[in-house]
Amino acid sequence: MTTEIVQAPAAAADAEQGLTRRAARRLALAERLLYGAAGTWAAAGPLVDLPWWGHGAALATGAAAGMRLWKRSASDDWTAQLASAMRALPVLGWSAAYGAGLLAPAIGYPNGWPMLGAGLWTAAMVVTAPWTRSKGLARAVEYVETLPVLAEPQSAAQPQPVTFDDHMRALWARAEITGATELVGIRQYTDGQPDFEAVVLAPAGQAVPRLLDKRSIAAVFDVPVDAVETAELPDTGPGRIALQVAPKLAEARRAKAFAAAVEESPEQALLRIWNEHVNITGGAAPGVQLVQYDIGEDEIRLRIAAARGKRLGINHDALCSALGIDDTSRLVMEGAGPREAVGYIYRTNPLLVVRAPTAEDLTMDERGRISVGIAHDGSPARIQLFNHDTGRAQHGITAGTTGAGKSGLMRLLGAAQRISGVISWMADVQGGMSLPEMDGRVDWMAKGPVETMRQLRALHAVKAYREKHSNGRGDFDFRGPWRLIQWTGDEINRLLSSLDQDVRKEAAWMIADLQKTGQKVGIGIDLAVQSLHLKELGDNHEIREKGKEGHVFLLRTASSSTQGMGLDGIAPIGAHIHPIPERIYEGAGAKELFEGTAAVEGVPTPGMGWLITEGKAILFRTFVLKKIGGRYPQLEELMDGRPLPTLTSGEAAAAGAAYEHRHTTADAPAPQATDAPQTAPDATVGPAGAAGAADAPEGAQRPGEAPSPFAAAKAKGPTIRERILAALADVPEGMALRDLRKALGCGTDGGPTTGAVNNEVNKLTAEEALIPVGRGIYRLS
Repeated sequence: MTTEIVQAPAAAADAEQGLTRRAARRLALAERLLYGAAGTWAAAGPLVDLPWWGHGAALATGAAAGMRLWKRSASDDWTAQLASAMRALPVLGWSAAYGAGLLAPAIGYPNGWPMLGAGLWTAAMVVTAPWTRSKGLARAVEYVETLPVLAEPQSAAQPQPVTFDDHMRALWARAEITGATELVGIRQYTDGQPDFEAVVLAPAGQAVPRLLDKRSIAAVFDVPVDAVETAELPDTGPGRIALQVAPKLAEARRAKAFAAAVEESPEQALLRIWNEHVNITGGAAPGVQLVQYDIGEDEIRLRIAAARGKRLGINHDALCSALGIDDTSRLVMEGAGPREAVGYIYRTNPLLVVRAPTAEDLTMDERGRISVGIAHDGSPARIQLFNHDTGRAQHGITAGTTGAGKSGLMRLLGAAQRISGVISWMADVQGGMSLPEMDGRVDWMAKGPVETMRQLRALHAVKAYREKHSNGRGDFDFRGPWRLIQWTGDEINRLLSSLDQDVRKEAAWMIADLQKTGQKVGIGIDLAVQSLHLKELGDNHEIREKGKEGHVFLLRTASSSTQGMGLDGIAPIGAHIHPIPERIYEGAGAKELFEGTAAVEGVPTPGMGWLITEGKAILFRTFVLKKIGGRYPQLEELMDGRPLPTLTSGEAAAAGAAYEHRHTTADAPAPQATDAPQTAPDATVGPAGAAGAADAPEGAQRPGEAPSPFAAAKAKGPTIRERILAALADVPEGMALRDLRKALGCGTDGGPTTGAVNNEVNKLTAEEALIPVGRGIYRLS
């Protein structure tokens, strides 16, 4: 026997109608306001001197409400009884509180308790609003009585059971998002299964609303979004679309995809990830093709390329996210032109463990190169100390914040210079605290700013000596009588940003001049700085620009601006350089963090950074030395026993007394400069270079302190002001500022800077020594 759903008969005609929600809210507000006023009168009324009939009315109201409730209790309708009780309750409670207030004085009871009772009544009534709730009870009864009930069939002419098609149409019609559209042509794939297809039909002359997307349709039928597919019908307009709702098929597809993912090879997985998360609209690198790949045991190499006519741009973090790499240091990108690059994905960061250096690493090869560390791919990280193609010494600059490994790199450079037969002059402006191993193991280790200034003056004097005796040669004879000299300044920012303006200007001028002219006579300059801002470099941009001509080490920096200034003008085409973290945490991904198993002790990264040299940017790390008692005995062993290259006798005489007393206490008072003639040029050269100044014949006159080349340069040449006035004296009609700068040699070696000329012109104009006769044109007053 089948059972059908029929509608129950409506309630009696005289049943009380319920409230709408809006009316109920308004009635509840009015009811609560009335309770507030009544509660106030119940507390204060008994204390007011009123006629007897005034108090009697309050008691009579309660008695009347009680009688009415008694009569209503005889009814069999329990909902009516409940509604009557809810409506009588406020009146009975108010009357009782009022009566208690009247009785309290008569029986000698404190008036405060009846007043408290009135307050509690008010609070209870305001919260519950029983009158309004009694009206809502009628609405609930009305709704329950309209619910369908099960009934046995009464006759043979019964309605047919609800079919699957009817049920789907009903779901569609009840949803607001479907609007006036209809679901027609429903075809169920399999009996007992929810999968079906149909056609969504809009009213005549209307299109199917755009709001009916997959997500909205999935909500109508309460299925996953991937279970819904829509398509346009051929040969029809936008008034109808084909619809498929197939949750079972979608579940089968997901199971198949999961099984395929489990069984797919690493190559298939890589291609799938690249196509689904990288080279796709909204992906990590849209339009970037995976051209070639090589999957190894511990690394994956990728060759990627942008479309022709496009420049390859990779967001490092986004690519790591797409490839599922939590530790971004495991992905390294090396540019290979404007549209191609090679990416390296490592199982673990390859630079966490780096070996110690050997004597072979620190010995110059036939191209003048030494190894200072290991690149990420295991190859040696090399720099040139001497370029045999150009016949010039090489400059370099190292930028890194405190603890980034600058001093460690300077130690390796000092050791390599001694092992390779290069005269090594090193300066530690911090007083020798950064490079204690170098003291006594290089030709001259200057400690502190005072000795560093003497060393720079002496080096400048040696440069002048070589220029004078090089017979006009434009390059350095590597196998000639003089040895290659490499000056290394650690923490040089302390000197170039000195509060002493004279020291700062002289140091900046000497370093810049050595960088510009020292290479031709075999003098290279290496600087280690924390910042590349001009303020930290003596306001001399030439120091930064010339220092980048040989090799640049970008270690961990404290700001992106330092990294940008280090790469400006020398960044290889297509280079992809990312910052170096302070520590690398293995096994500290989101999963480990959530489970509380993440590593808390990361591996520090001193010595890790980017080496930019010979047109390439290489991620590397310096050789790692074991520190014992604050020193590095491995490095000391590599240097000890090696010949100590030093100056020839002629060079030593030119260097002056500071060089002769270089092994005395740092920053000791210097001997006074002298104009006494220096010794003759070099006569003989020994196996380790030549005899030093200490080998001068007994009784020979000792050299004095090398004079300041900065002071001499200022003394022998006219000032910028004098040069401006002299240039304008020959042009009575005036000269354009750009022509004036050109006449003064701005932008040439030894010429003034553009800013210096502009500032001096402005000063002369303010002093009325110059008169502007047009835009950017000046003449003498």
